[in-house]
Amino acid sequence: MEGEEKSKKVAKEKRSVKKSVAVALPAKEFPAAPAAQPAPVVKSKSAAKAPAKKAAAPRKVKDPTFEEIQLQAYFIGEHRKKYGIPGDETSDWVEAELTLRAQFTSK
Repeated sequence: MEGEEKSKKVAKEKRSVKKSVAVALPAKEFPAAPAAQPAPVVKSKSAAKAPAKKAAAPRKVKDPTFEEIQLQAYFIGEHRKKYGIPGDETSDWVEAELTLRAQFTSK
């Protein structure tokens, strides 16, 4: 029995030595990788201003001057008289204003 107990002890010691040897080996230490940071959220410019769409700013339209209207009305009147189209100076003036404003708006 003594021999049996001794062999059990020896076997137990061998197992404990094997375990301790395996555990006792120092593992190589590597520096920790930097923690992954989430990518910053970039908001588009349109999303930042998105609450309400603004209407396009009206273009500054240059009004025709008195002299420009007067000259245009003269040519319209001359054209009207040459071809015998009915009308008067007031209608020539109104037509001249409308024509010049349309020209300035389209530019």
